[in-house]
Amino acid sequence: MIKKLKIEVKNLNKVIDSKRILKNISFTIEPEEHLVIIGGSGAGKSMLAKCILGLENISSGSIFFDGKLISRNADRQKILDKLGVCFQSNALFDSYNIWQNIAFKKLYNEKSPSIIKLRKLAIERLREVGLPTNIAEDYPSELSGGMQKRVGIARSIFSDPDILIFDEPTTGLDPIMSKKIISLISKIIKDSKKTAITITHDINLAMFLATKIILLNDGKVEWSGNPKQAILSKNKLLKIFLNG
Repeated sequence: MIKKLKIEVKNLNKVIDSKRILKNISFTIEPEEHLVIIGGSGAGKSMLAKCILGLENISSGSIFFDGKLISRNADRQKILDKLGVCFQSNALFDSYNIWQNIAFKKLYNEKSPSIIKLRKLAIERLREVGLPTNIAEDYPSELSGGMQKRVGIARSIFSDPDILIFDEPTTGLDPIMSKKIISLISKIIKDSKKTAITITHDINLAMFLATKIILLNDGKVEWSGNPKQAILSKNKLLKIFLNG
């Protein structure tokens, strides 16, 4: 049975050295919604993602997963266990082969992991992201950027997490590969019916994937709505994004 989680962020603030990086951010992601957070460089997208992931403490405010408050001092592992994350840089380990990278979370966190079982599941994930299974024993340096991105996605879905997070999934890819990765993410979200968050500066990606869009500017929510509302919006900054 698929678990469907709701995420609530209320009045979230992040202050570093007296500078407010995030300013009273509030939003809700309903089960099966795909929130896409857009904004320019320095808008606060990456910091917001880190706060949601539990990689950064929040200065004030609250984050709820399925109605349960995640405090600043919460056990980070409890948060991360619910999440599948595809990082902007892919964050693949050069010294581990592909299947080990995909299964890394289970392979090195379980006391007595079943190597055969984990390798088999990793290979299944390779098929799901459209990669040939014969690369399972290869290393990241042997793969193209697009293939590495797919491996990162395979790792994000490996443990069947409740929530998927994609951080700048098309950065560094050519337009053709970007479209393939966007289509792959769309298929994964549609098939799994999970709650998802994507961080991006690419408005085209946002318009294609999102059920809800948040535009960040200078650490605060500048605009929020769905793709249809984005087209009709008179918000000046949003229009700049839409017009490229």
